[in-house]
Order: sequence, then structure tokens, then C-alpha cells
Amino acid sequence: MLTPKLFRREIILHAKNAAKITPLCPHAPPNDMCGGCTFQDIAYSDQITAKTKALIALWGDLLPPTIPTPTVVASPDPLHYRTRMDFIASKERFGLRRGGKFNYIIDLTTCHLVPTEAFAIAHDIWQQAIAAGVPDYNLRTHVGILRYIVVRRSPDNRYMLALITSAPDDNAEAAIAAIAQAALVNPAIVGIHWLRNDTPSDVSFGTPYKHWGEQLLPMRVGNNVLHIGPNTFFQNNVYLLDDMLAHIGAAVPAGQHVADLYGGVGTIALHLAESAQSVHCVESFAESIDLCHANILTNLRTNVTAEVADVGEFLRKTTRTFDTMVLDPPRVGLGELVCKEILRHSPQRVVYVSCNPLSQIEDAKILSERYDMTSLIGYDMFPQTPHFETLAIFDRRS
Repeated sequence: MLTPKLFRREIILHAKNAAKITPLCPHAPPNDMCGGCTFQDIAYSDQITAKTKALIALWGDLLPPTIPTPTVVASPDPLHYRTRMDFIASKERFGLRRGGKFNYIIDLTTCHLVPTEAFAIAHDIWQQAIAAGVPDYNLRTHVGILRYIVVRRSPDNRYMLALITSAPDDNAEAAIAAIAQAALVNPAIVGIHWLRNDTPSDVSFGTPYKHWGEQLLPMRVGNNVLHIGPNTFFQNNVYLLDDMLAHIGAAVPAGQHVADLYGGVGTIALHLAESAQSVHCVESFAESIDLCHANILTNLRTNVTAEVADVGEFLRKTTRTFDTMVLDPPRVGLGELVCKEILRHSPQRVVYVSCNPLSQIEDAKILSERYDMTSLIGYDMFPQTPHFETLAIFDRRS
């Protein structure tokens, strides 16, 4: 069984002899680094080489000799690429965790993974909150209010901010409202959300509490405009998403009935709608499906439907047939149940996007009962880190 430790070891193994460069960030290796970009001292071309070698090594003998040797597609810009950044407010620091240290926060004065303006906006709101007497949250003692400031960014460099707090007191109520209203003077800021997380769990999501400005952030993706909320999952590389969608679109023959499983707000479904006969989007997170329905209407797509359902349960119960299934699961992958259901439905093609090559490999072993891999490519959705995504295509044997 492949493990995350093995995955990271493979990446490090192939990166250790890479050319070293002077990083932009003062917290990059070998200094007191945060966990945001641990490869920033490695030349970007060598990051791509290391990831490509690791991808090939991880798949090993499972790679069919009939397919082209996999490569990892580089991000057009290895910096300022993220569409979402979650900055921690704790112990009078604003930043990210130190690599491998949950409770140690590196106090950042800049971050090169988002536009300079995006970091400045989030950092300024944190400074104002502290100055207004809103205490940040201590991860160890669970005392304090302000936990995270999340900045979400569109391809047009417009921003949605989310402040995640524990239960507020009267001072925090007034201070956060004043800070949010003042921040909206900046025309680049579309809206600000206040989310509540009153539990000890350390997550950068929460229950909507209040908001100022627009509720949703429009994301221009190809020929579509997708609206996302503060808790919505969305691909995190603003530069590579269109490229990946084009590859997915080319893998799905025109005129087919397509299932978009783990479909989120409809990013893939709406892209495929341009050539498919029908696309059905399935997602277990109700808020995302609500947004998917709205995005279908906004983009005038009459051949896309969507429903809230667990993917395994949907496949077990549905009587619909699909020519192609497109899958974009979370890091845990599909799992045996979903893989077995795919085998039972037996679509002609499976297009599998993965943010975790390890779980994708385990799923591929099950799918190999009836399917052959005909293509594998990596996408460097996370430059400056050991992570990347993969896109595998499986065709049913006749």
C-alpha cells in the first residue's frame, strides 16, 4: 500500500540534487520556513523534473508500455497562482504553520503564492482587528476569537474575504462589522463573510454568520462564469485550470451522456456542456449543488442537471446510463465501493482527476479488472510544494 510518506519521499528523492536558487521569501528553506512553499529554493524547471520522475516511479510497473511517458505540465507562473489562501491568526502572529509544526505559526510579512494586493488586504484586516481589541485564537488553549482570514481570488483579481472566528463578544461584533464595511471601499473586494467555528476543531471553514457586499465571487473559467461562496471548493491554480479543462474536454467525445461525479459547483460539467448531449453533476455538499444550479442558469445551459448525493449511493441506485464518467474525488480517492459501482455501470470511458496520486493508483488497480489506462498526465497545480494533480483516462476493454 502506497503511503503519503512514500509519496513525499519520492518527490524529495528526485529533488535533492536539483539546482538551488535564492528564494524570494525570507522564510523559505533553509530558514525558519512556513509550510506554504517548501520547494521555493529549488529552480522551477527542476521542480517539474522531480515531480515527473516521482510520478513515473510511483506508478512503476502499473504504467502500460503502450501509453506515452507521463509528464507534469508546468504552471505558466509558479508564483501568485492560488485562488484561495488561508492565513492563521494565532499567538499574535499572522501567517502559516511551520512545516511539520501544527502549533508554531510563522509570522508573515509577505506571501508569494497570492498577488501582493491579496496578501496586503488580508494582513491589513488582521492588523485592524488586533488593534480594535479582537483577540486572535490560541490553538493550544482555545482562548480567543479570530482564527483565520481567508482570501479568495478570481482570475480577474477580485477578492472575497472570510473571517473565521469562535463565538464573539460585543466588542468583536462591533469591531469586525466596522472593519468589513471600511474594507469594501476597495473596489477589488467583492464581499466579506464572517463565518463561525465555535468548536475546538481547527478548520478554516465555518457557519455563515454575517456578510457585507456581494455574497458570491464570480470566477471566469473558459466560456463560463462560475459563482463560488466562502466555503466552496474550487481548483486552486488560476493559471492551469483552463488547460486541464481543455484536456478533459478533449477526452470526452462529443454527443455523449456524461456523469460528472464529485462535481462541486459545476466547473467540469459546464465546460463539457458545450459538446455533450447531457451532463449530470453529482456532489454531496449541498451548498455546492445550490451554486451549481445557479451557475447552470447563469450560463444558459439546458443540457446540465445536478443533484445532491453521495457518489457511491448515487451509482448504486441510479438507473441512468452514461457513456463517460468524469471523476474528481477528494484526496481519499474513490475507494473500493465506488470503483466496484463504476465496474458495474461499465461506461465506455472513465476520466479521473486526482489531487492524490497514491489513492488514484489504488483505485486504478481495482478498475484494471475491466479498464485499461490509455493516458496519464500530471498538472503542477501547486508550484513550490511537493504536490501535483494527475489526469488519467481509462477505456473499457471490448
